[in-house]
Amino acid sequence: MAEYRRRFLSEARQKVLHQLISGWKRRGSSLLQVGLNAGFSPEFFWEAGFDVTALDRSPACLSAARQQTGDRVEYLCGSAEALPFDDGFFDYAVLVHHGLTSLPGKQGENMLSEALRVAACGIIIMEWNLFSLAGVPQSARAHWETPQDELACSVCSDSPLGVKPWELYAMVRRACPGRRISTVSALPLWEGSWPDGSPGPLASLRRAAAPLNLAPLPVPFGALLALKIDWAPVPLTPIGMLKSAAASLCSPPKSSREQVMGRASAEIRR
Repeated sequence: MAEYRRRFLSEARQKVLHQLISGWKRRGSSLLQVGLNAGFSPEFFWEAGFDVTALDRSPACLSAARQQTGDRVEYLCGSAEALPFDDGFFDYAVLVHHGLTSLPGKQGENMLSEALRVAACGIIIMEWNLFSLAGVPQSARAHWETPQDELACSVCSDSPLGVKPWELYAMVRRACPGRRISTVSALPLWEGSWPDGSPGPLASLRRAAAPLNLAPLPVPFGALLALKIDWAPVPLTPIGMLKSAAASLCSPPKSSREQVMGRASAEIRR
């Protein structure tokens, strides 16, 4: 039952992320996943069409992820608070379940600032919503394990943190005033309404409620909350995507990925 519930949460994450990246240019675009503590495999973004790099502070966690994805994803050991990349090195960056507003001191602000610095076009932040009916779900609190189709690494099994939507929005707005912010959430009902594969008279009701729980909503009421910050508005239409692709041809060239990755690896070894 626990694995069934984790797969359900994975499906909810994917639906929210698909909604958010629908207007982003993918072919030839680079994306950085900051941290693997969420148990969410960077292979999702590779399958979506991005050139993916994943960074984490744990060599063991990186090794486990590399065994799963092979060379489809590029991995680097480093700190989310001091990313070893030039400004605007990636097109996009993603922070998943870091609990930015719940971290001590300035850690959350530093992580957000670094993600904004290295992304040239936009970032996504996904968190558990303390303001929802489910809060941080017990399914995540209990073991924080991952099914076979996601990243499995015991080193990255810290208890997940939640955020309050207004605090996260305020943090993002302070960090990047004037930027376009989009909100999407999922899992608006209490955790008892989520299917877990168990038999019984309530199982059919949980299955009936699943489409509502999985549908991406443009309001911050669901347990799964995500913010997308775009440097410029991109309509979720093929025309908007073509305009975005054309604009990228006129952007100043970025430094070679191979050179920067080499410098970053050398700095970490020192």
